Amino acid sequence: MSEEYRSDRTDEHLSDDTPRRSLGILATLAGILCFTGILGCLLPIAIWPGEAKLTAPLFCEAPYTEPIVVSDTYHDSEGRSTNYSLYCVGERGQYTEVGFLRPWLALWALHTAIVFVLVMMSRAWRRWRPAIPAEPARLTESTEL
Repeated sequence: MSEEYRSDRTDEHLSDDTPRRSLGILATLAGILCFTGILGCLLPIAIWPGEAKLTAPLFCEAPYTEPIVVSDTYHDSEGRSTNYSLYCVGERGQYTEVGFLRPWLALWALHTAIVFVLVMMSRAWRRWRPAIPAEPARLTESTEL
């Protein structure tokens, strides 16, 4: 075999760990996004609509500094519907409507960041956890004194 032929085949024995690791990372990210998407639908709509007030520093600018979440319920031929909307209100009653989507997206990003940090911390804890010391080897033969 010539030297040129051997140099072409040096990449043949690469490790297969990289594709498996990237698939694991992508699966973890997809799981986090799905979980936080469900959490994002459940928490600010059904459990605590006032959570949208946490996004006020992002969307409420002076002179509209007080966040208020308003629920609007109406009945039509299809049944009862409720809409939630974030309003930024000023000192004299003037207001601007932020709506629902932008605060919801900001909360989804916040939930995703929190869950991502928790998952990374748990993975790091599993890797850096001190190893349990092995049980000392027992003597197979005994000697009589």
